[in-house]
Amino acid sequence: MIEINLLPAELRKSRKTPLLNIPKTKIFLLSLGAFALLHFTVTALVTINTKRLSALKLTWSSLSKQRRAIQELKEELSQINSKVPFIEQLVRNRILWSKKMNLLSDSMVSGVWLNELSLETELTKRKGEPLKYLVIRGSCASRAQDEPALIGKFLQNLKANSAFADDFAEIELGPIKKRIIGKTEIMDFYLSCLFKKEKAQSLVK
Repeated sequence: MIEINLLPAELRKSRKTPLLNIPKTKIFLLSLGAFALLHFTVTALVTINTKRLSALKLTWSSLSKQRRAIQELKEELSQINSKVPFIEQLVRNRILWSKKMNLLSDSMVSGVWLNELSLETELTKRKGEPLKYLVIRGSCASRAQDEPALIGKFLQNLKANSAFADDFAEIELGPIKKRIIGKTEIMDFYLSCLFKKEKAQSLVK
């Protein structure tokens, strides 16, 4: 049937033509397919990431021995570094015994000879700190019968020799004992040389 609209063009109702004429069933199927694809994509990504995480955990676990070894090395290095200042101090305060013996020999007096050198430790009541000594034991004999004077001269030579005496806080003469061998009078003596505190720390305990 033919319809004739006699109304002016501006008063006529326009008919809207749908842009896409897609049935609702197709729209539902397309939406369902898009949702299924999205779900599959997300599931695949989660699965892949889970496998990667498991692989990383396995690798991390396999490196536990190496990590423990590295940690032990770090701890050892830390302990060594903490001892470096003390070792450097010991090196600075070390005693050169060969030089010390040469200086001792240079200070000798005719008629005096040495019998024994020893390192001795004495406990003191002052804060319980041990005192360390170089003990020099020797003897003296003289035709002029002036043994005490010779021993005193030897002591003065040691004190005057700064290269020898600088390591000690004090050098003292102990008791002198007289003995006679045949017709020869011999006097035995000992000197106690107290090490300075910083020098005593470099000595082997």
